Amino acid sequence: MIPDNFSGLSLKSWFPGHMTKGGRQMSEAVKLVDLVVELVDSRAPETTRNPRLDKLFANKPRLLLANKADLASPAISRRWTQWYQSQGVHVMFLEARSKGQVKPLIETLKRLVAEERQARGATRPLLRQPRIMIAGIPNVGKSTLINHSLDRNKTQVGPKPGVTRATQWVQLVGGVDLLDTPGMLWPTIHDSQQGLMLALLGIFNEDLIPPTMLAEFLAWKLQTLQIHVDWTAFGLETPPDSGPQLFTAYARKRGFLVKGGEPDLERAATTFLKDFREGRLGRITLELPPDSKL
Repeated sequence: MIPDNFSGLSLKSWFPGHMTKGGRQMSEAVKLVDLVVELVDSRAPETTRNPRLDKLFANKPRLLLANKADLASPAISRRWTQWYQSQGVHVMFLEARSKGQVKPLIETLKRLVAEERQARGATRPLLRQPRIMIAGIPNVGKSTLINHSLDRNKTQVGPKPGVTRATQWVQLVGGVDLLDTPGMLWPTIHDSQQGLMLALLGIFNEDLIPPTMLAEFLAWKLQTLQIHVDWTAFGLETPPDSGPQLFTAYARKRGFLVKGGEPDLERAATTFLKDFREGRLGRITLELPPDSKL
């Protein structure tokens, strides 16, 4: 159960107007494509799924594509793969920054389109290139994936969530037409843990939750899931009992001090978050498949 100091968090999601427009565009454009690719974060594949997409794409075959697999636990990613397959969900884990994974992905997309056509009883050959739509929440690496898969005409990439503001067609290597769509969240986050997880993964803007609260939530998740971390790198011999204990030790270890030699807890918390997001704490997955044991 989530501790009381997190459970009272009130968080409305980052939902600018272009996301509403993007949802309307996707509902119209989905009839033009053969397959929808739903992109999520490998470190929290269920938390980063947008429930609105189930309604938008109810009658369209989908591939769940879990990005940033190089930051996630390989063992837990395998467990997620088995769980999704047991639910009848096509899933693939990958690292979008690796160009070596582009060809296997393109071949998987083509195979799924061909299998879907066969399942529908199509007998005529597909005389055009397969058409794929890619969708997901902001900042899970969609534009990076597309840019590494492009045949030409690169899309815009930026560090802030929601760079893509409108649907646009691009051509991928290997003969696939892809419809890029804006990152889209659902209007309101009602569950505190879900909101904190999304913020921890960089889905929300940094200023929505204090870094000390977010870093303390991360420390709690690591302890709850019994994830191994080399705490000696933070000046600790054992896992911390609390966020302040961790940040104090980390600040002193890294020399993050303010006037009077006091530890700079906010800087330590911010650095702890950055170390997690860049994989310096190890390959960490923050949620397990349903009914899984530690």
